[in-house]
Amino acid sequence: MPLSVADLAALGNTPITILSTTFPNVYLRMDGTGVTTWNGSGSGVVNCQFGAGPYEKFKVLPQADGSFAFASATFSNVYLRMDAAELPQIPGGPGGGTVNCQVHVGTHETFKLLPQAGGSFSFESTFFPNSFLRLVGFGVTASTNGGGGVVNCQFGAPGGDHEKFFLNVAA
Repeated sequence: MPLSVADLAALGNTPITILSTTFPNVYLRMDGTGVTTWNGSGSGVVNCQFGAGPYEKFKVLPQADGSFAFASATFSNVYLRMDAAELPQIPGGPGGGTVNCQVHVGTHETFKLLPQAGGSFSFESTFFPNSFLRLVGFGVTASTNGGGGVVNCQFGAPGGDHEKFFLNVAA
């Protein structure tokens, strides 16, 4: 059963997974290998994985403003980062921008969770208004060492096919 905003605020250190609503069994994957110091443009790899292993588990950190940060459950002090500065402002277009990792929670590492139909959420950047986390998992049908698919940003598409996720307690 997908988690609610109230559930997320009360999880503590319990890890979750971030599952695409469009691509069956395709999860958000964050590889923080070598991400040990702050880098202005971020580093590491965020993409997709078929099934949920260690790189697909996150800890939810509620922020004072009601937003959330997502830390890797595998890589210490590594957070999901979204930079939509270069995102084309074309709703429903091909997406763009950069989604990767950072070693601390700053302006690019916090998200508003917008509830969608069926218990899913869209992730809106708190720093880049109207910019959403986007996952395209075409061809991601088996687990691979490096993951696959595309994770980037989308302008003006809350609730779009590639911008909705189920958040579940990790198995």
